[in-house]
Amino acid sequence: MSDSTRIEFGQNIRRLRQMKGVSQEALAEGTGIDRSYIGGIERGERNPALKTIVALADALGVSPARLFHGIGAGDLPHHLEATRNQHGLSLRFRYDQYNASYDLPIATMSEFRAVIETLRSGLRSMHSRSDAVADTFLRAAALWPHANPSDLWTFVVNRAYCDRDNHPPSEARLNLEQSWKRTSGWALERVLVRHYGPFLARKGISLQLGNRHTSTRWFKTIGDVRLIADKADVLIVRTRGDSESFEGVIHVKASIAERRTDDVPTSLALLGSGLMSILWTMDVKSTPSASPVNHGEFGEARNDTEASEKRKDIEQNGHFSACFSYNSMTNPTEETSHVRSRIYTCGFGNPDDEFSNFIINNIPKVTR
Repeated sequence: MSDSTRIEFGQNIRRLRQMKGVSQEALAEGTGIDRSYIGGIERGERNPALKTIVALADALGVSPARLFHGIGAGDLPHHLEATRNQHGLSLRFRYDQYNASYDLPIATMSEFRAVIETLRSGLRSMHSRSDAVADTFLRAAALWPHANPSDLWTFVVNRAYCDRDNHPPSEARLNLEQSWKRTSGWALERVLVRHYGPFLARKGISLQLGNRHTSTRWFKTIGDVRLIADKADVLIVRTRGDSESFEGVIHVKASIAERRTDDVPTSLALLGSGLMSILWTMDVKSTPSASPVNHGEFGEARNDTEASEKRKDIEQNGHFSACFSYNSMTNPTEETSHVRSRIYTCGFGNPDDEFSNFIINNIPKVTR
């Protein structure tokens, strides 16, 4: 290796070792390599043989190629890494052409490792990928309740999922970006149901993951041809003893640009039948940069002529009963505004919040 390559290689070893909470002594014991020699590698003073590189990779639980990522190119292809800073953690990942970073205050390396391990163990078990993603997000939201939930979704869980080292070797050929697009939608529906389901169940309300069979059964009770079973992500069902009644649908979107308008015909049909049709979103939207900001897509709360089209869709057109955003940068509808539907901003601290109360208050005679 050249001098610069040895230095970058050593930095990679040190960064991975620290991220995984492994001491030099433990790494030496796991590889059979002298601790002082490992120290020399990390300082860029040693030129390790191939068998040493393989041993280091095995001990760190990564592929040998991972030890060389970014060398000579200043590049972080898809990997998510964390380093400590004075306020908490700094997360580093590749965002288009940028080596991006995102600060996560009041967070520790042990918490970060716990979140990554939740994803890794879930993906390597027999459970579905969507369950693994949902488990990981809920773990992150519980550990970091002060963080913007939408940021955790896009800068932590998404980036960790697209890190090939978190997947089993059998998925080496998996297109992770495409897999995320498919998996994340189902995972987000599970996040909603797991967070709010137990609380609403105590109020006699069941949140049910939509599927073609169940949605079609409920939609037949309305008889509107505009209703499309595939547009029912989560069903709201009132339970009274042995009987159930269909009360509405929750449209779950990571981004409000994600086929939002495709749901409008179904939403209008539901509203016309006196049922709820709620848009529930992470409102994910950021621009590639070295320090990306997840500002969302609703824009500022302005007057009728200046509001964004996406905001008008809710507030002026009333295409949904209400919209609940889990991006703390989303501007909610101003309380004094006279609108047809409102935009609310929520979090994952307590399921007894504006979202669950909106559902409760729109179903008559529900136990308060």
